[in-house]
Formats: sequence, structure tokens, C-alpha cells
Amino acid sequence: MSNESPKSTLIIDKYGSIIVHNISRHEVAKLIVQNFLLSIGMSEDNLKLERGEILVQFSLGKSVLLELAEDRFTDIILDEEIGALRIDAKRHNCRIILFNNGKGVVLGQSSKNVAKLATKYWSEQLENEGALA
Repeated sequence: MSNESPKSTLIIDKYGSIIVHNISRHEVAKLIVQNFLLSIGMSEDNLKLERGEILVQFSLGKSVLLELAEDRFTDIILDEEIGALRIDAKRHNCRIILFNNGKGVVLGQSSKNVAKLATKYWSEQLENEGALA
């Protein structure tokens, strides 16, 4: 089921759990689920919310020299299968997959702001080492 305002997607699994995609604010996700439950005549009395991981896409606006980046950092490995860097961003408790075109995704983080900080931090690190072109 999709929700138009704000734009989100609800997925209901076989156990009755509802996953809200494209909404990062806890309060907004709760309101969307409450509205959905009321629209199908179900009570919201037993509603429990858990915050899960988010997926943040980004673009550095520059190309990445993959081999150089891998050589300069112990937290970076080049994944030949997908042609991208896998960055273990321990400082920000997440993982980053970064392609040579400067586009990437942040995985394993539940805060959009922390994911943005991780992207900024690693962009600066790569820039300082000459791995961005």
C-alpha cells in the first residue's frame, strides 16, 4: 500500500508487522500507520514502534579513484564484484558503498543526520588523500 502525503510505502509481512518506507521521522511514521489501521477498521491499541536502519543515497559530485582510496585506508576495501568501495565507517556506526562516479549509499545507520555526517567525513578523508578527481 502506498501513502501519498507524505509519500511513503507500507509493507505488511506475514506476521502482521508494518514497515514504513521513505519516512525517517518516527512521529510521522506512527501517524501514517495509525491512519492506515483506522482506515481498515483495526485498533491501534497494541501498536509498537521500532526504529530500523535507513538507506541514504548520496553523490560526492566527483569521481573516486578506487584503487588509490583502497591503498590509503585500512577501513576501505575494493569490492571487484560490484566495482565499488566498501567503507567500514566505524566512527559513524555504518557502512558506505561508494562507486567510481562518486555516487553511493550509506547502510546500517538509523539516523539520516549521522549518515550525512559519515558521508561528509569520508568525502573529506578521500579528498585529503587525493582520491577524488
